Amino acid sequence: MITELKEEAKKILAGYDTEEIPDERYAHLKYPKLAPLMYFDIERFRIKDFGHLMIMHTTSKVGMELLTMSFMPDGVTLPFLLLDAMTMKKKRCVYAEYYGCGQEGLSDERLFEVYEKYKGLEDYDEKPAWYVKERRPYSLIKGGEEEELLSMALDSIRAYLDSIKDAEYDPEYREKLKAFRERMIVEGNPASKTMEMLFKKEGARTFVEEAVMPISE
Repeated sequence: MITELKEEAKKILAGYDTEEIPDERYAHLKYPKLAPLMYFDIERFRIKDFGHLMIMHTTSKVGMELLTMSFMPDGVTLPFLLLDAMTMKKKRCVYAEYYGCGQEGLSDERLFEVYEKYKGLEDYDEKPAWYVKERRPYSLIKGGEEEELLSMALDSIRAYLDSIKDAEYDPEYREKLKAFRERMIVEGNPASKTMEMLFKKEGARTFVEEAVMPISE
């Protein structure tokens, strides 16, 4: 599911005006360095009239595979989208997490439509965390069959990117996004431990600010 999702997502992305961002610092990572158990392949893109996308493909020697896609609007009135897909043994799940960061009037009608289509899928249990309460109501946290989860993930990406044309730039929203990013760094996020493991604390902050959730100054 992971490889297919990555390939199909990039096909969708090809329909938009994008530019790949070369960055050798983060392109290929492994942990630990001497006898790696986990490998990370990272690609970054600028999307015209939107902002930034990071795609991180994680594989491990224990059979876990994860795809993380971070869609960061650069002040454009779309919610921040963090899409995660994970497989491990028989476990399958997809998170489509939308964060509005306190902004009103987001261009999110299509995202509600995708939610209505897939809300009946099996909910995936997750641990309590501060950011769960910050999610927009059309977020989808689902487990179940690969085919349904793949369809949900791709429909979410299509609807999100298609919403760019309806979004507007709002400098006040940029500041709200920055404040939310700071919370993700200070209060923690699902990948905090992994990032600190790779980069140590200050390096993890730089990685979030420059690769995961970049905002132009």
